Amino acid sequence: MSPVRKPVLPPETIGILGGGQLGRMMAQEARRMGYGIVVLDPSDDCPASHLADEHIQAEFSDANAVQKLAAASSALTFEFENVDPAVMEGLESFPSLEPLFVSRNRWREKSLARKLGIATAPFFPVNSVTDLRMACANPEIQACGGAILKTCEGGYDGKGQWRLKPEQLEAAAGPLSDSDFVGLLESDLRDLLSATTGPPAASQRSESERAPGNAPVLTAGTSEVVADSAPFLLEGMVDFSLEFSIVGTGFSDGSFHCYPPIENQHRDGILHKSLSSSNLDEVASRRAVEYARSLSEHFGYIGTFAVEFFLAEGEPVFNEMAPRPHNSGHLTMDAKLSSQFEQHIRAICGLPPGPNSSLCEAAMINLLGEDNSQLRGLEDAIGIPGLRFHWYGKKEARSGRKMGHITAIHSDLSEAERAVEKAFQCLGWVRQ
Repeated sequence: MSPVRKPVLPPETIGILGGGQLGRMMAQEARRMGYGIVVLDPSDDCPASHLADEHIQAEFSDANAVQKLAAASSALTFEFENVDPAVMEGLESFPSLEPLFVSRNRWREKSLARKLGIATAPFFPVNSVTDLRMACANPEIQACGGAILKTCEGGYDGKGQWRLKPEQLEAAAGPLSDSDFVGLLESDLRDLLSATTGPPAASQRSESERAPGNAPVLTAGTSEVVADSAPFLLEGMVDFSLEFSIVGTGFSDGSFHCYPPIENQHRDGILHKSLSSSNLDEVASRRAVEYARSLSEHFGYIGTFAVEFFLAEGEPVFNEMAPRPHNSGHLTMDAKLSSQFEQHIRAICGLPPGPNSSLCEAAMINLLGEDNSQLRGLEDAIGIPGLRFHWYGKKEARSGRKMGHITAIHSDLSEAERAVEKAFQCLGWVRQ
């Protein structure tokens, strides 16, 4: 448990490292509560700057600028994972840098989950083509009927991922040479493997750890020293019936407060729709909450974070952790007494938690931009009862860029979902 902190009270200033939409929504809640805001972001017109008392325009790697941000702040937080620890030396942030360090690397993240007793898919580090073949041939991966090769760092919203088909896994366990196996992969993956993989760490394992014939075996307990330096991770496919997230907040007294599981639907690896209630049974829901609580307790986490899960055969399976407020939790702004952003501000300022009680059910859909376009149809969408429109203040629309979201609220979830779908159909991108 963290020591009791002296509360940071309005009108003191909160510093936010990063000025995107999450920083903007943090600032909105902090402003409502009476706090001042200072933001550091390299963009001269970042979304959070519109609500800030001061905008420090500098690169995130600028240690002097980060020190300036900290000096102007009574509490320091961030809105993205890829914070350079070097620029934070000697500074206190909420949450701390440890969950960022773990969650920015898929191997570290999934290894910690497994260490804490949280169910995961089978996963193996990949340093080379030989490693990839060995991982593909592993019985745990073979039993999954498919696998995904992921970059250990840097991937998000479906980027940095390549799906391996059952026939490719079957070929990996056969008599093909490494070069023939590589020929079965997509061209961009072949090029990336050639450019980034290093010495075959896994191939150096002892003969006792290999299966007979052409199917060498890796165990999921491969050396963390090797794995931390691996550029890729191969993960078995999960045959799931549902995707959901637990969005919760850790407080300085050691307590953890979360919302009920939020059901999520993705398109092309990007969150498309979230629903305030899910079809989880009580046992699976309780287990997922306990998994999230164990992560909060492990880190002594202070602030809001999310854990994404698959539901497979009625059991929650860990996908990934986001050490910050999460896209799926945006519906809490309209449907809960205290939103995920209010809870985050309360936690980082050493205040008690707000009530997580529901005001209503809600369904949210992301609005992703198109190149050189403008959103049309808003007047029709806004006319739908219960529709809430959230715009992030980004001046330039780009393909796949998160420009805003819409949320429909209603006492009945199915009615909320129908309303948000109807509103979404009203909206469209028109090239300028």
